[in-house]
Amino acid sequence: MKLSFSTLPCEGWSVEKLIDCCKRHGFAGIEMKVDEGFAIAPDSTESEIRSAAREFQAAGIAVTNVGASVVLSGIGEEEPARKLLARHIHIAEGLGARGVRVFLGTFFKRVSERNPVHDRAGIIRHVREACDAARERGIEVWIETHNEFSTGQVLQGLLEDIDRPNCRIIYDVIHPREFGEQPEETLHLIGPSIAHVHMKDGVPFEDPAMHEWKYTLTGEGQLPLRNTVAALKARGYEGWYSLEWETKWRPELQRLELDLDAVFTSYVKLMKELDR
Repeated sequence: MKLSFSTLPCEGWSVEKLIDCCKRHGFAGIEMKVDEGFAIAPDSTESEIRSAAREFQAAGIAVTNVGASVVLSGIGEEEPARKLLARHIHIAEGLGARGVRVFLGTFFKRVSERNPVHDRAGIIRHVREACDAARERGIEVWIETHNEFSTGQVLQGLLEDIDRPNCRIIYDVIHPREFGEQPEETLHLIGPSIAHVHMKDGVPFEDPAMHEWKYTLTGEGQLPLRNTVAALKARGYEGWYSLEWETKWRPELQRLELDLDAVFTSYVKLMKELDR
């Protein structure tokens, strides 16, 4: 089992500190959040990108993908988002990463907001353009199961219409479940298109009007993680299982006041158990 983690909670860390963390906890891969204040930012120089790539390679750490925050809804003026996505594709190539994560649709929290307005045709057009540009650099575009595009039921048809072999899926295990889709159904619909897995855990909020779940330490929520891993392995998935610890966005995780080393230690231990 290949374990990695997103650098989302590692704002301000140097490349050297990220490598040290990987070595201490047994991570063989790292998912780079590219943003201001992180080890690699959108305006990082070519020299900085190449230097980081050399350091990770020398340490035997794979840069699995670049975690862009680009959101495409197909509505309105999206030229800045498309330019930023192009920049992330360029950075991914420089880091030796395989893919670039992209979000589709609209972020929402409540059940009443489950059908936000988006332009499906515009999304398809933009993703095709990104895939065509990425293919020239040997990069894939990875759509994360998120927003109204969380489920295999929705994504299966979208992938067919995008019709690009380098358009793949990041299976974030919590978001399809927030829509009530079980892992077996998600994998049945889009299993062959999954390039990467985001691991996390949670429980439904007590308020039934809340669409999203309340996040917990991985292994302490209600997601069927053991069954999910077993189903992925049964389908031949050999990619990364990446911890996405979202203290940057999630107040409930901030309130846990957990040391990041403890979170990583707990995650690696859990995943070794699930791999048995």
